[in-house]
Amino acid sequence: MRIALCDDEPNITEDLEQRIRAYAFKRDYEIECERFTDGRDLLERGKFDLYFLDFCMDAMNGIELAQALKEKYSHAVTICYLTNYDAAAAQIINQGIHAEGFLRKPVDDAQLEEKLDQFYRLSFFNRFELRRGKRYQTVFAQDILYVEADNKQVKLHLFDGVESYNYLLRDLEKLLPAGLFYRIQRSYLVNLQYVDSYDAKSVTLKNGETLPLKAKDFQRAYHNFMFLFNH
Repeated sequence: MRIALCDDEPNITEDLEQRIRAYAFKRDYEIECERFTDGRDLLERGKFDLYFLDFCMDAMNGIELAQALKEKYSHAVTICYLTNYDAAAAQIINQGIHAEGFLRKPVDDAQLEEKLDQFYRLSFFNRFELRRGKRYQTVFAQDILYVEADNKQVKLHLFDGVESYNYLLRDLEKLLPAGLFYRIQRSYLVNLQYVDSYDAKSVTLKNGETLPLKAKDFQRAYHNFMFLFNH
């Protein structure tokens, strides 16, 4: 699990990293943190599983940085704002900038752990191995938008391209985190985390792609996933 911490006060991110490491040790999770004092530097790096962004920064504030990240990664980013005043939440809501959470500074340990537990359920920070020839490659579930069957292969549609593996879709399905991926049609498995909207015939993902929907119980599966995240 990779977490980006961005605040123009280095002591804030240093303290937060120590708290997150203590959380990871207690939960026996593998967590890597990277600290930034400027959002422009953060944008130059690859995608992180979770972003803690200071709401008020001089060079690029939290709202501007969140907008840039969502544009870069088709809105498929998980963001928690750090703020020392309550009006930040109302400002973000009024400007239509979606965030998955807020933490008031100075950060309370119990609230931080609650948020990290919530984000863990949301993103299913699971890794698994897929065979490619004689080698095995580690794949992170949260990097996959959807999986497409292609004869005796599967295509993993990722944020930065497509990768193919010699698996039948039904065999790959057994390796994926339960409750996160759902078969919407014979040839497609979608990551429910990245569903933007759906109707009776199609599912639209957060990157704008639309896939055919044939499964009659998709709504139930999606609602179950949302319940898991919110609880």
